[in-house]
Amino acid sequence: MNWFLERLEPNSIIGMTAGVDFFDGLGVLLLRKGQLITKGIKDLLQKREVYVWRKQENISRPSERMKAFPKDVYIELVGSLWGIYHEAKLIRPEHIEQTVVLVEAILKELKPINVYLGLDVLRLDLEKFKQHDYGTFVHSLNVALLATITGMRLGYKEKRLKYLTLGALLHDLGKLRVPKEILNKQGSLTEEEFVIMKQHPLLGVEMLKNTHLLPRVLETVKNHHERWNGKGYPYGLMENNIHFDAQILAVTDVYEALTADRPYRKGLPPYHALEMIMSWSGKDFNPIVVQAFRESLVLYPENAIVTLNTREVGVITAVPLQLPTRPLIRLLFDSNGRFLNKETYIDLMQDLTRFIGHVEFKEVG
Repeated sequence: MNWFLERLEPNSIIGMTAGVDFFDGLGVLLLRKGQLITKGIKDLLQKREVYVWRKQENISRPSERMKAFPKDVYIELVGSLWGIYHEAKLIRPEHIEQTVVLVEAILKELKPINVYLGLDVLRLDLEKFKQHDYGTFVHSLNVALLATITGMRLGYKEKRLKYLTLGALLHDLGKLRVPKEILNKQGSLTEEEFVIMKQHPLLGVEMLKNTHLLPRVLETVKNHHERWNGKGYPYGLMENNIHFDAQILAVTDVYEALTADRPYRKGLPPYHALEMIMSWSGKDFNPIVVQAFRESLVLYPENAIVTLNTREVGVITAVPLQLPTRPLIRLLFDSNGRFLNKETYIDLMQDLTRFIGHVEFKEVG
């Protein structure tokens, strides 16, 4: 079953107590089930949009299935991008031709995705690729995959999607000109080091100056560290003064960086990184892009087995679209590893003390 937020008509809020939990449009709890509805509370609720969670049976279609990005294709793409990046001094047109081949390979794998039309949904299980060295080229590939599925959610097609993916693959090219002792430093950068690091978008554009790339691709490379609130770099651009492709990259770049292992820290769990991205919506990031990213990222497919922070093990039963980091879980084993004979459910929307620490992309029937 899927969960969805259903908006209530103002005059449907009746009774002395709340019969169900009431939420706002983002899934934030407004009034808990059983709480008293005073006249004042009722007046407030009727002045704003109020939602409740509903469950809907899935309508099974042959095309509705989860598709994982193929590991062999991923490894091949990593090798190709490594070759392009490590040959790079000043990028030549033939390097761009090689990169376009990678773009075509990515789009070929992602082409079936269209969640709204009930077609295949892609699962980007970046966890299983973490044995690779997370250098600049691997980061760029992951950002390109995430940006592409977000672009698809936003309605990008054909050439527009191709240019977005190309810009994403090339976005960190300038880091090849940043001293390695700064790039791989364990700990915070000094003010002087950060000034050097902030030059990498412009260095990337400089390396691409003889490639005859379209301006929109160069804008993606140049603006991917600009922020919605004007606090980014290199120019401090705000909101729609930032190229929209770069707005997409701003989100996917930060998410991938948060979840990736670094020499000086472990990557954050995907649910934690996504909740951070959502908290920066309207501040660092365009809310429209954050919503599309959230809806295109499948963190916890239904029927996946998960381990909670309590060491309990369960299976994903339903994933709320508005808050995919807080699914409904049917427990299989308690914290001591004992199998549970009776059906026990944990609603992470309600129980904020529990969270998912690990997910196995094996499914139970």
